Amino acid sequence: MSLDENYLVEQFTIKDSDISTLAKLLTGAFQEDDAAKKEGAVADLRDENFKLLFGSPAIDKETFIRVIYKPTNKIVGFLGSIQKNLLIEGKIYHVSLPAWLSVHHEHRRKGLGTALGMKLFEVVSNLGYDATVFFHDAGASQHGKGASSAAARNLNLPMIELAIMNKFIVRGYDVDAAAKALKTNWIQKLYFKSKERIGKVKTNKVRLYKPEDIDKIFELSTELSKKNQISIMQVHEDLKWKLADPQVLCVVYEDDNGEAKGFINAWEFLLSGFGHNVKFGWLDTIHTYNLTNQEVKDLANFLGLEATKRGWKGLQTPYIPYFDSKPFKKVNFIFFPKKVGLYLININNVPIPEKIESVYFEWR
Repeated sequence: MSLDENYLVEQFTIKDSDISTLAKLLTGAFQEDDAAKKEGAVADLRDENFKLLFGSPAIDKETFIRVIYKPTNKIVGFLGSIQKNLLIEGKIYHVSLPAWLSVHHEHRRKGLGTALGMKLFEVVSNLGYDATVFFHDAGASQHGKGASSAAARNLNLPMIELAIMNKFIVRGYDVDAAAKALKTNWIQKLYFKSKERIGKVKTNKVRLYKPEDIDKIFELSTELSKKNQISIMQVHEDLKWKLADPQVLCVVYEDDNGEAKGFINAWEFLLSGFGHNVKFGWLDTIHTYNLTNQEVKDLANFLGLEATKRGWKGLQTPYIPYFDSKPFKKVNFIFFPKKVGLYLININNVPIPEKIESVYFEWR
């Protein structure tokens, strides 16, 4: 594909000094989106969020792509990458998760999103990755899915739909505060307010994560991966680093020996819209299949109590159905229609099952 000669698309090695600039670029790109201006509810990424996403010691710091606008020598486009192992029917593949594709609003519709994607595929292919795997709003084209499709088409690589998530999960703890940053009508607001109450925790077996839990949490995560047809596989060093981050809230349900038998973790971000920012939590992993419905409800209610202590006004995530939603609905988690797709661009002829029945993935 041809690109305006004023733009340089290049691989770069990310440094701490880049973080503030890139976090501002990402946030600005999301907030200037037409849908965001009408609906609100976009992520306002702080430097700490950027470090959580891309700062792990286990990350491959050579798989970051930027666009330089030559007349000003400023970064006007960015595409990050998170390295993961992908388990497909018992075999492990090395994959890149392209993340937070962003183009400055003054430089859109110039093919920069496609160019970023093509450059990342070139880099990860040369480094021996088997595939790239990524999420997109299933109906979106401006920032994500359209650019990915075009990049795959230009490189003559197949783009495969692994799953479509049809629902989002939201749990509101302070609906009046949250409503300042997102468009909602009075009926929706009234309904969400009716679901604010956090139920009583009826057990003393729920608690916050402790560093000494890491080996058991890693074991449970690996077990969860093996229960699904297509799954990410955790890396011990990366998981330990993530759960130690102060932005991450991890709650544990312990067995009679005091060891974790289930857990939920979420990380903090700012929900932004209409000039307001409110603290929210992004649900990352829900490991509850060893728990009874009552145990899940107690763990979810404990999560809510700890989230409100941090000033979070709610939680959200697309619903990937690797866990049972019923006990969460019982404790005022709301599931509503919104489609998000999970896609794979197949670099190294990874065999993909003809029928995909279960998927386990995370957002970091």
